[in-house]
Amino acid sequence: MTITKTITDRAKNSRFLKDSFWALFGNVANKGLALLAGVLIARYLGVETYGEYGMIRTTLLYIAVFSTFGLGFTVTKFTAQAEGNDKIRTIVRAAMTISLVFSGVMALAVIVFAHPLAVFLEAPETDFTLRLTAVTIVFNSLVTVQNGVLAGLKQFRKNAEINIVSGIVTFVATVGLTYCYELNGAVMALLIANVVNSLLNQAVIHRLTRGGQESSVPIIGMMRQQLRFSTPIAVQELAFSLSFWVGNLLLIKLSNYSELGLRAAASQWAAAVLFIPGVLQNVILSYLSKNSEERVTHDTMLKRMLLINFSAAFVPFLVVLIGSPLIVSFYGPNFDGLLLVLNIAVATTVVNCLVQVYIQEYIAQSHTWALCVIRLGRDILCLMIAYIAIKELQQYAAACYTAAYMFASILCLISLALFHNRFKS
Repeated sequence: MTITKTITDRAKNSRFLKDSFWALFGNVANKGLALLAGVLIARYLGVETYGEYGMIRTTLLYIAVFSTFGLGFTVTKFTAQAEGNDKIRTIVRAAMTISLVFSGVMALAVIVFAHPLAVFLEAPETDFTLRLTAVTIVFNSLVTVQNGVLAGLKQFRKNAEINIVSGIVTFVATVGLTYCYELNGAVMALLIANVVNSLLNQAVIHRLTRGGQESSVPIIGMMRQQLRFSTPIAVQELAFSLSFWVGNLLLIKLSNYSELGLRAAASQWAAAVLFIPGVLQNVILSYLSKNSEERVTHDTMLKRMLLINFSAAFVPFLVVLIGSPLIVSFYGPNFDGLLLVLNIAVATTVVNCLVQVYIQEYIAQSHTWALCVIRLGRDILCLMIAYIAIKELQQYAAACYTAAYMFASILCLISLALFHNRFKS
């Protein structure tokens, strides 16, 4: 009884567990409703149109990832280490300015080149839809940076409340607009959800920082510091985005949009399995950055986070694996071949949940260039294996790509662990 009470008391007094709870609680509603909406619109649109939607959505997300220039992680680290001093307002302003500039340029490029991009994707009728995503890029980029700021300030409860509201808006808008306007409606829903999320985030950040003093560091100087730290993160995020986008192209060019639809559907469930580790990314980075100088405490926390992430991914992996035949039946007869792709995709998440912890550790320890090289190697290896496999087995294109990514992810995890031990010694 005493041991149980001691463990319970420690859990109640642990700020890390409290912050993890709120980060998890808010995202359950957000991601859960998004997943349900994804299943509903997949049934409504059919496998081929859903494949087009998946391509447009991933194109948007990967462009948005690069448009933040790695600032989502950078601003968490900077804000966590500057907590309570007068640099916070300057850090926030510098990050938001960089985000607006980069995302604005990327959005303009999408608007200008929407038609040739749609033709290249072998879906020329989607050029208007691609232009619609351009505005979403700006707001998605702002949301990423704002979430990083809130994580650095350890405002996980406020972020959870915002995520609940955003999840409800996403579900209602996605189902309603897809029913009325089909593919364009689904994309419009993404824009509405990001606008609402950004406005709510900004209101909280403004309230938290309006009373702070101005930093003695000029905003231009702070922007340079952030860009210098973010550059290797941005390079690896660009490479990751490009590799997945090129992977989609391989499926389209060497196979068809139906295979892309299978991959998009499986990716939704993989994201669901990985959702708890994904939610905890900013929590992990915030705490690892705060304790980066305290070696013993830091190492203990790292091991604990590896165990937490593994447990958080392995249990839902087993649930999805056992229930995969039932899950596949939700999508209807058009999604033939989804079972194999789904099982490989969710198995990969068990590897990637550990990779995510090491990514946050490398960022916290400022080993961003080493992280960049390792992740670049993973992405290149994945595409090489996928290309060879799809050329030989076109009828199993989605399964080939997913298996290639799993193999490359395993090698990435091994490399991250080995080099981390070398850095310690």
